[in-house]
Amino acid sequence: MADTDEDRYETISIESKVREGVFHKVVKDLETGKAVACSCKCWTKGNKPCFGMKTVGYDNNA
Repeated sequence: MADTDEDRYETISIESKVREGVFHKVVKDLETGKAVACSCKCWTKGNKPCFGMKTVGYDNNA
């Protein structure tokens, strides 16, 4: 049985510390337990880990 993306990743919603009512959708790799992506501008435009990614756990060496 082959692993699929659905089996390997989990999406977690974390409320923004800056904007009330806005949630970051952090993608977590279940194999490593680390965040690999986020829906926020910090990550999508600047490739910088945001508060949500750091909360889940982010590997700077990745």
